[in-house]
Amino acid sequence: MSRVLSVLLAVAVMAASGCSARSSSGVPAAVADAQTAVRVKTALVNHESLGTLPIDVQVRSGVVTLDGTVRSTDDVESARTLALGVAGVARVESRLQIGDPDSLPPAGNLPSGSRHAPPSAGGASTVQGNRRPVSGSPRLPALAPRPEEGPLRLVGLGASVRVTRPSEATLGGALAVGPLLRLRPRNGMGPAIAFNWTNTEIETGPAGRPGLAAIQLRPVMAGVEYGVVRGRLAVGASAVGGYSFNRLAVDTARAGQGRAIAVGNSFAWRPGAVLWADVTPRVGINVFGGYLFARPKVTFASDASIATERVNAGSVVVSVGVAYWIF
Repeated sequence: MSRVLSVLLAVAVMAASGCSARSSSGVPAAVADAQTAVRVKTALVNHESLGTLPIDVQVRSGVVTLDGTVRSTDDVESARTLALGVAGVARVESRLQIGDPDSLPPAGNLPSGSRHAPPSAGGASTVQGNRRPVSGSPRLPALAPRPEEGPLRLVGLGASVRVTRPSEATLGGALAVGPLLRLRPRNGMGPAIAFNWTNTEIETGPAGRPGLAAIQLRPVMAGVEYGVVRGRLAVGASAVGGYSFNRLAVDTARAGQGRAIAVGNSFAWRPGAVLWADVTPRVGINVFGGYLFARPKVTFASDASIATERVNAGSVVVSVGVAYWIF
């Protein structure tokens, strides 16, 4: 009887030891793999060039598998070297692909089983042999969050320099500096706000006399824009309209008959195209070209009479500006 009990006890001990594999340090293998995965992921997100890349980490029995998209072969080697230097890593296998990480959809929009999906529960590898995880299996977020990539890019404020070329031969173009407001670029239709402030010289008034003044158009316009975003670059075509608060800059140093003495406010609208480029996470460059339509009433005076007429102040507008993403 005692011999039977001894055999049963030995079998129970062997079964228990087989049900819980442990590492050499006495920690269960699954826990050790999860700890190693956390250390590798933390090292990656803290790296200067790898921190913003969508790299997933899976660990099984000390073997690290890196999966995701990087920009170059140098990034692949950097990731492998960095992971291999982490304590608890025995070997590193790379499934990293070279491409454009900025064109990938957010992690939350990836289909289950995607090659860019984050690792499974606890960060331990779900790779068995050469098989990938079964499509449709539950997935949990990455072991460590990706670092912040700057502001949300909702609203950018700045200034731009504009050059105009009026369509009327009696008017002349001039430089103008005005505010620049940039809304977040998006693919497809979206809102647009524009302040295409311009200066237009009145070179000739009624009866061919010098106008001796400049019309300063200060429109505030809103409308729609259709955009296409590719990484840091965005292009768009827009149509906006609104009200222009106009003023007249009179040349008081010269006198003349038939000179402009007053200008009224008017409606304005413009179609145009824009190119936007993010040069840093918070600063971008805006290049714009379009045509501004406006016909304000201008009053001209001479010794004999005062006359008011509409002036076609429409002009081609080209501008270059810089904006800062405030949030």
